[in-house]
Amino acid sequence: MTLHRPFLEEALALAEQGRGWTSPNPVVGALVVKDGEVVGRGCHRRFGAPHAELEALHDAGAKARGAALYVTLEPCNHYGKTPPCTEAIVKAGVKTVVLGCLDPNPKSRRGLEALREKGVEVVEGVLERACREANAPFFKRMRAGLPLVSAKWAMTADGKIATARGDSKWITSPAARAHAHRLRGEHDAVLVGIGTVLTDAPLLTVRMGLADAGSPGWQPRRVLLDSKARTPLDAPLWTAENGGPITVFVSMEAPEERIRALEEKGAEVVALPAVSGALPVRGVLEKLAEQGVLSVFVEGGAEVLGSFLDARLVDRVYVFVAPKIVGGRDGVTAVRGLGVERVAECQQMAVAGVQQLGEDVLLEGRLGAWEWLEASH
Repeated sequence: MTLHRPFLEEALALAEQGRGWTSPNPVVGALVVKDGEVVGRGCHRRFGAPHAELEALHDAGAKARGAALYVTLEPCNHYGKTPPCTEAIVKAGVKTVVLGCLDPNPKSRRGLEALREKGVEVVEGVLERACREANAPFFKRMRAGLPLVSAKWAMTADGKIATARGDSKWITSPAARAHAHRLRGEHDAVLVGIGTVLTDAPLLTVRMGLADAGSPGWQPRRVLLDSKARTPLDAPLWTAENGGPITVFVSMEAPEERIRALEEKGAEVVALPAVSGALPVRGVLEKLAEQGVLSVFVEGGAEVLGSFLDARLVDRVYVFVAPKIVGGRDGVTAVRGLGVERVAECQQMAVAGVQQLGEDVLLEGRLGAWEWLEASH
């Protein structure tokens, strides 16, 4: 197994080249290796394009015969946008397939079985956890029917995201903001509430550190929670250069003329029944999943963050902490919502990483059990 790890690690790096472009399909990387030498490389570059295995085999050409194919996810065994990869692997004369992890999509099952039936040796479980992690959003969508949700906020050392006057520019350093943009670019959608739209006039695009943010030119879908359809028709996000598509969620009671105006601006408007006057965040995620969104980056404001956390729908947390103190009774806290009454009821965050970005610190964590990432079949 140790001999296989470097090749699977390179295949994982290749898979990242498709991040953002392949949804609702997974990101996949593949290598063709013969006599210890890489003779073919491939990745799934975008939805509907050839799969990673086909790219790698094409790159290898005749050298694929008798070689080993390293692939991060189980080769498909069904017809979709492209023919089954298992057929191409057998036709190319590949001797061995070294697999990272099984595919949670029921349509792709029997891929390994089909290869073994044709005499191809299969080695499973190399860097299995890392390969699952690379496709955590895809596993979440397949297993739970919902996108993977990341919550992000930037706060001062005393937990404020804005002063009592609402001023928040800028709490964190340029290095931290560039990293936040890179994280935004790694998600299919970025989501904010109407309060953020009205107060901050955000563009919700990937700009800082663009070369490091997802795939070049990638822009996430911009999602607004706006129950009364109050989004200004002259908001900067409408004219943002290279901005992703806009989806506005409104309540059933939103004025029809406002809905039409938003649609005329080019937005997709989705109406949902309000619950206690608020949009149901689970219903929002279910609708986004139906649209093929695998991951959502929730950026605020405090009430929106609170609503997702109250509903226990957050999977990952990114907290940027600046060495600044706002103080005062009326500064805006990072997370509102209902919260809990007892410390024993707190959601426990498993710390996944801590790093310094400029003068700021990023705390990355996980919430929930992530059962959907466990064994595939």
